[in-house]
Amino acid sequence: MARRFPYLRVGRRRQSGRPVAQPPLTVEKRHLMIAFNEALPGQQFTLAGTAPEGFDTLYGIPAIALGEECDRLMALGHITDRAVLAVTNAYQRRVWGHRVLPGSTLTDLTRSGTRRINIKVTRGGEADTHDEDEYAWYFQDAEPDDPTAQSATVIDIEWLDREDVAVQSECPACGRASRSTTLTAGPGRAGWGRYHRCRSCGHAWPAVPVRHLSLTKYRRWSPTSADGCFACNCQPGYPCTADCAIGFNPLIGQRLCATCRTQHSTGAWQQLAAVSYGTISVLDDLDAQRDRWLYSETLRGVPPVQAAQTWQHRVALTTRRAAMRPDPKGA
Repeated sequence: MARRFPYLRVGRRRQSGRPVAQPPLTVEKRHLMIAFNEALPGQQFTLAGTAPEGFDTLYGIPAIALGEECDRLMALGHITDRAVLAVTNAYQRRVWGHRVLPGSTLTDLTRSGTRRINIKVTRGGEADTHDEDEYAWYFQDAEPDDPTAQSATVIDIEWLDREDVAVQSECPACGRASRSTTLTAGPGRAGWGRYHRCRSCGHAWPAVPVRHLSLTKYRRWSPTSADGCFACNCQPGYPCTADCAIGFNPLIGQRLCATCRTQHSTGAWQQLAAVSYGTISVLDDLDAQRDRWLYSETLRGVPPVQAAQTWQHRVALTTRRAAMRPDPKGA
């Protein structure tokens, strides 16, 4: 005989404020259905919030990402606003390695970005059918009095402001610690790189890439085009400033636009070249981040030799910190 599961309802809190599972419904209102692993394709079942169903449990609340872009979360049960914020932050941090930033988008999350609905869930088709039922399961909206319905909370997280959780790094300007990064463009190397931003003084600096043991070989490439500027995203057809010309700089052996050339004196460019600024690597982003660090520190008035030594120290320090916490996303 098939095992049966009652409704799973979550969202009530202890006095400590931590969300926990609510007790099951009364016998009169309980609708018993089969479980996910016992349902046949096309058959309705009750979500139990388990790992085989794709759920992660956060503060006792099962949650799962929805959509091809994972722009929504669904939690089982009609959970409170406080639980919505807790689940959203925990899912972003523990599952995706993101830190949600405070702001209007986070404030609007409980005002207009949360829907408490009732759903009925159907087992998907076989994995080799290659049709719309190839998903493990799918759900539809249901009426509250539908005996096959269960409650759920859908959270729209598409427009949240986020940063990546990262290994701690100290601001070179004021010494305050940062534990998050954003992917953005910065001076010193064309393309995008991960930057820390100090919440105290506002200074941004390139993050040291973290290396984890992996058997996968990732293919990388240089974003610098043959006729573009090496130090920024300036292109002949898309100049960074009006009439910005790009020419070869023999001091570093790379092409630079007029704006970047004037940011450093001839002596500074010679010192940058002496510490191997401008080394192109298509296999490793460590060289690109090092170039961004050397360039931005020189802009702050730090001698390139000193900047290069500091970078080596930061690489070693980041490696040690990452070894003590092999998975920064678990922080």
